[in-house]
Amino acid sequence: MGKITAFLIAVLILTTFSVSAYNSNRPKIGLVLSGGGARGLAHIGVLRALEEKKIPIDYIAGTSIGSIVGGLYATGMSTDDLEWVVKSIDWDRVFRPNTDRVNQNYSAKQADKNYFVDLEFGLSKSGPSSGKGFAGGQQIMLELQRIVGSIKTQDFDKFPIPFRAVATDLNAAEPYVIDHGDLAMAMRASMAIPLVFGPVEHHGRFLADGGILNNLPVDVARQMGADIVIAVNISSPLNKIDENSSIISVSYQSVDVALVQNTIQSLGLADIVIAPILKDLGAGDFDKYPEFIEAGIQSVKAKSLVLDHLSLNENDYLTSLDSRRILIQDIPKKIEFVHFTGNQRTSVERLRHKTKILLNKSFVVAEIQDLADDLAVDNDILTVTYKVVTNDKNKQGIEFHILEKNWGPDYLKFGLKVADDFDSNTRISLLARHHRYNINRKGGEWINDFSVGAVLQWKSELNQPLDFADKYFLSANILMSKDSRRFFGNIFNPSLVGQNIPEEFDIKPTGEYDIKDFAFGIDAGVNLTENSELRAGIWFMDQNIVPVINRSEFKTAIDRSTGVKIRYGLDTLNKPIYARSGVDLTTEIGLFDNVQWFNFDIFQRFPISENTAFHIGFQGDFVNNADDGEVLFAYGGLDNFAGYPQHSLLGLNAIVMEFGAFTDLEQIDLPIFGSPKLIIKGHYGNVWQHHIKFEDMLYGYSAGISLDVVNTVLFLGTGYSNNGDFRFYLRLGTGF
Repeated sequence: MGKITAFLIAVLILTTFSVSAYNSNRPKIGLVLSGGGARGLAHIGVLRALEEKKIPIDYIAGTSIGSIVGGLYATGMSTDDLEWVVKSIDWDRVFRPNTDRVNQNYSAKQADKNYFVDLEFGLSKSGPSSGKGFAGGQQIMLELQRIVGSIKTQDFDKFPIPFRAVATDLNAAEPYVIDHGDLAMAMRASMAIPLVFGPVEHHGRFLADGGILNNLPVDVARQMGADIVIAVNISSPLNKIDENSSIISVSYQSVDVALVQNTIQSLGLADIVIAPILKDLGAGDFDKYPEFIEAGIQSVKAKSLVLDHLSLNENDYLTSLDSRRILIQDIPKKIEFVHFTGNQRTSVERLRHKTKILLNKSFVVAEIQDLADDLAVDNDILTVTYKVVTNDKNKQGIEFHILEKNWGPDYLKFGLKVADDFDSNTRISLLARHHRYNINRKGGEWINDFSVGAVLQWKSELNQPLDFADKYFLSANILMSKDSRRFFGNIFNPSLVGQNIPEEFDIKPTGEYDIKDFAFGIDAGVNLTENSELRAGIWFMDQNIVPVINRSEFKTAIDRSTGVKIRYGLDTLNKPIYARSGVDLTTEIGLFDNVQWFNFDIFQRFPISENTAFHIGFQGDFVNNADDGEVLFAYGGLDNFAGYPQHSLLGLNAIVMEFGAFTDLEQIDLPIFGSPKLIIKGHYGNVWQHHIKFEDMLYGYSAGISLDVVNTVLFLGTGYSNNGDFRFYLRLGTGF
């Protein structure tokens, strides 16, 4: 028995000695991962190839996308896990400036259709200001929190592989190394790309993308204790600038030069440099992750001569892995409470109403993420993040951190609408929208729309929810408008308005008129679902048509009228412009003392492929108790009867059926604008006075090319209607 005991002691001593020798003699290897957008997915291939070569990693430092890949790997994730992460992320959603449209209520969805540029300005006591990035960072932060989870330790040295994320301190003008805290927030700060994501306030500093000053943090890995540094550089190469380069290309290059210069300096400090050959793969090609990963693998194989001496034998490599255990997640069995921090203008009552469904339920990451996204729908909120917390009663719950926009509480957006058919007239209107949120604890809001140009208008709405669920509301409205329009040919004669249009219809302009509207009313409404709204109210409306050029008088069906308006709207479109799926319906009933009407406008989109959708629509206007020669509706132009001038077909009743499709021209990739869209639409219908006749219907088409210009729409095309004319059209600020 004594011999056996002595033998076991000897084996233990030898094992301890060998492990000790292994730990003390082997050089420590640091891996440095650079930034570069989607090109950083090659880091996954590099890690996978290093594993195959049994090369241990003792330290990791990363910048931007390198901090995400490196940070996740440092927590104990495998390369298979990393590949799953890349596949599971909706990258279009991550870089979307606003929250997912499906979470917005009906009124917010309608506001998206006004073609305002996404850039938002704020008004406060300190003066005007603007947001810090085109994308607020809500989606990327939620994705990082979903992937990282709630890790108990916040000391990055206690990770299975010690880790550092590198950001840029905007106030100190120096790199800032993050070595502790919330991992998701650290990675988010490291990739706060200027003009894309706003900077992050972290550890009392305002941090932006680390690539600005230290895109390849070799020095950081050295400071961590690395004896040998392997640097992986996936930075995009500089473009060629010459006398033909645009000012935009020169501006981008000016920024990239600084990044490339600090990368070159870091490369000289590394012991081994791996540079995957990515050819034409770009910083935005996240969907091409298999190609990036394979390029990373091949880049390691190409460096075998300098890497193989770092490989360990099977036993030593397994020993190096023994210390790596995936970090324990802090996941409550049951959510016992919900707390909120950071909210100043957004009432706790409204937040609690949305989150009460979590109480006493199991912790499900997807549900928490969706709920955080739903909270961020409020346009006064920039981002919503969450973490698992334990209170003084040892109960576990969720703490949501509400980061409100610091450039509010009043917001301004601007837009432009241009309509030209290169023949009759050009209509240009400058748009502005003022929005004030959270006037009171129930979330009252005030919206003012202004237009200057062909349409001079002020439209104001004060919307007051009646409950914290935003289900029922009251709305006070006022409208003052002057629309300068041209009337055409024999259509300007009131005795001919709305009658069958003769073949010799004269489409030359013969008069200009100002249509002046004044209206105010109070509505009571209900948000039936997130996609629909029903409202009804008492309104006073007045309209006058004043001749500017031409003495012919027009009477309108609305003349100092009082009555009730009932409106219903449904919007399930996946996008406000060029939606590929969903339904859009607006309908209104007007019961006034002078006139009654019913109108509707509905269309549906059917996806055919990822880039193509089919469109079918139906529009109608029907009027009762109006005299012959009175005017209420105006048709004509690109939106319905292409080939006729804008607003040239006047009447009291109308029916329009339309069908069409649009598709991306992927083979064309223009600088800034990307791929244009080809749009084709046909129409069939007519406009009448009192007597609707289905013979002699008008039919025609419109077709053209559309481009996205600063988040609005530029359209150039043509249209035709029988008995009308063949016209070219230019539109800015009008979508499909």
